[in-house]
Amino acid sequence: MQTSIQVCKLFGIPVRLHFTFLFIFFAIILAFANWSPADSRIPLGLGGLDLSPFMRYLLSFIAAILFFFTLLLHELAHSLVAMRFGTKIHSITLFFFGGLAMMEDIPRNPAKEWRIAIAGPLMSLALGGLLLSAYLVLRSLDPAIYHPIGILVMTIGIFNLMLAVFNLLPAFPMDGGRILRALLARRMSFLKATRRAALIGKIFAFGLVIMGFTRDPFSFILTGRWETNFWLPLLAIFLFMAAAEEERATATFATLEGIKVRNVMRTEGTTVPENITVTELVKAMLADKTTEYAVVDANGNLRGFVTMDRVKKIPALQRDVLRVSDVMLPYDGFVDVLPGDAPASEALKRMLHDKKGILAVIEETGDDLIGIVTRSDLSFYLEMLHGSAPE
Repeated sequence: MQTSIQVCKLFGIPVRLHFTFLFIFFAIILAFANWSPADSRIPLGLGGLDLSPFMRYLLSFIAAILFFFTLLLHELAHSLVAMRFGTKIHSITLFFFGGLAMMEDIPRNPAKEWRIAIAGPLMSLALGGLLLSAYLVLRSLDPAIYHPIGILVMTIGIFNLMLAVFNLLPAFPMDGGRILRALLARRMSFLKATRRAALIGKIFAFGLVIMGFTRDPFSFILTGRWETNFWLPLLAIFLFMAAAEEERATATFATLEGIKVRNVMRTEGTTVPENITVTELVKAMLADKTTEYAVVDANGNLRGFVTMDRVKKIPALQRDVLRVSDVMLPYDGFVDVLPGDAPASEALKRMLHDKKGILAVIEETGDDLIGIVTRSDLSFYLEMLHGSAPE
């Protein structure tokens, strides 16, 4: 199911909005439109001003747009620094709890990682300082004209400062946690540094749960009152899951370090002709005890791939009529093949990014097909190597 949509491209990077973005977007509009200065030690809303409903919600809509634009600049700062170090950025996605720059790979060089990590908070600090300076200028002008705009500018400025400070907390996988990992990785392996940073991130998540149900320091800063905040436990769940997921991913890629595609690939029972029927294909799968094949033509050239999932979609009455060429996934050129001496981790990255379950393996010095590698092959190999990743 498609959970996000692309809205534009910046510096060649697709910018996407996750469906959860809508929840926080409208929440910001409602909060800014109705928050009264009496509710806070800082005037962060328009509720106490004599404005028409139309003007109140128009300014609130603009505030929500500006907030997410500054959030986008935060993620763009990460992305541009990463691109400077040669890391490919697949997309930037804005969602419920903020933004995420999807990088092809996080550099394992600590000097590069901490620079990428700190770029976002520095951008937010700069934006916060700039907007608060603009607010001071607006406040010196006629309050009757500029007061609502001044509150809008000040609110976005304060939230950017809060975003910077919150992201700098040493809670992995937030920016501060990545900076912590980079510092730890100078004294230990990247995997061990990730595990240490992830543990601190999980502890921090538990702390957020406790604060959310007892005394929330963020509400005290804004309102001067200790209040419960049910957003913090939700954020804690997200952080805990993200830390655990990145820890698992790092462990997986560390386990595959030094492993080549030819060590993982299958070389027997890997191809079927394109002109056999689906019924004959099923018989071949039973005989070879496999569910994935590369499809070749009469000259042995790669034409595509076929899996049991494709076969399941074909009604039984049509399997004697349809041929493999009718049901296969067409060969998609470069993205579907890897040389045998390529890192196995590259095969896993490509499968995850391109949502592929099978890749063809070719000779390093030519285009001859020598085998296939599948997700199940990688999973089995990782299971066999479980626990052997270096610390």
